[in-house]
Amino acid sequence: MFDAVFRFFKELDRRIKVLFVFLGIHTWHRSLPTQYNQLYATSLGATPIELGSLESVGLAASSIISVPSGWIADKYGVKKVILIGLALTAVVSAIYGFADTWWTLIPAILLSGACMRMVMPYVDVLFINYSKPEQRSMVMSLSRTLWAIPRIFTSMIAALIITHFGGMNAAGIRPLYFIQLVLGSFVFLAIALWLKTPTQTSVKRAAKAAEEGGGFIQDFRDVFKGEKWLKRWVIVMILRNAGMRLSLPFTPLWIVNEKGADPYLLGIMGTVGMLVSILLQIPAGRLADKIGRKRTFYLFRPFAYLGTLLLVFAPRVEYLIVVGILGYIGVAGGGGGLSGVSFIPFITMNFEMVPEEKRGRWLGILGFFNILSFPVSILGGFMWQQGLMVEVLLLPILLEVLIAIPVLRTVPDTLDRTIVSNNAT
Repeated sequence: MFDAVFRFFKELDRRIKVLFVFLGIHTWHRSLPTQYNQLYATSLGATPIELGSLESVGLAASSIISVPSGWIADKYGVKKVILIGLALTAVVSAIYGFADTWWTLIPAILLSGACMRMVMPYVDVLFINYSKPEQRSMVMSLSRTLWAIPRIFTSMIAALIITHFGGMNAAGIRPLYFIQLVLGSFVFLAIALWLKTPTQTSVKRAAKAAEEGGGFIQDFRDVFKGEKWLKRWVIVMILRNAGMRLSLPFTPLWIVNEKGADPYLLGIMGTVGMLVSILLQIPAGRLADKIGRKRTFYLFRPFAYLGTLLLVFAPRVEYLIVVGILGYIGVAGGGGGLSGVSFIPFITMNFEMVPEEKRGRWLGILGFFNILSFPVSILGGFMWQQGLMVEVLLLPILLEVLIAIPVLRTVPDTLDRTIVSNNAT
């Protein structure tokens, strides 16, 4: 298997290799304080309602920026959008690092929501654009595996830093953001210098279509022309995102305040989840390229439901290690563990729903519809403050199992039709 992976890597486009290296550094420093962002905000004085409001503010910013960034990506190139996102990421780290009250985090939350939509989704677009249909899930899986290797001990490193600087409080967490700032600035410069401008064929096609169309709004309407299943896919994405937004701000509070986890146990949870992800990402990617995106997603996603149930009902804090292995709902970016492996086939299918010249605007449309989840985190804050903590953690399972999955079942898999389309061209 290692020989096959090595040959596969050697044959990849050079631009994919550049992204593997430097976006690996980006994902590492972005993950460093992930488990502590909400705890940092509460240490600066934020209440559960204010915490949910901060999450909703970030979601609104992400939704608003999605539309122009998607249009810019299709018309002027994906690299420009990625560089803007990387620059904003460094600014966010600086604001977090120097914050002294929770409300000073508001600009950072706004910018973080924006840059979240402007970096990794468009990196994945380049992965899809520069690889063959029968290799796409493998490329996506290989990227996550390579990025996961240096992140194996990220949680433990963060725990050591926090413990050294004062424990689970603002003073202890703050140094993580300064580390982010330094590494984020380096990644921006590296991508600007070493990622060559992508081939302009799809950009020119999109620009020509824009000139022939009816302007900015019409460009986005054209995304749906000739694409039969996009409206159903939008419903699936809205429901999944709403469920994640409901529980995401509060899962760390549950783990620490209700289950009694310390920084080291949080570190162990992150580490075991990462190890499982490293072991299974590449086999899952190869499986998705053989049997289809949906079947592979269905195979691994139920572990998120099991992990979330165990997270809620675990009788002792030690059971959280098993939660880390299984994965759970309420972790940004697909999470880790067994359930996190389901993210790659799902997101691969998402990009394959439209042809290359529409993918920037397609991301913009999906990001814009996320604004429908704006009140969800605020609602979660009210529920949390009223003692409905278990309901906040379990409602996402019901949304997904009872509504999102049945709708997804009506959408055809994209693997076969993208292979046919690629052979035709």
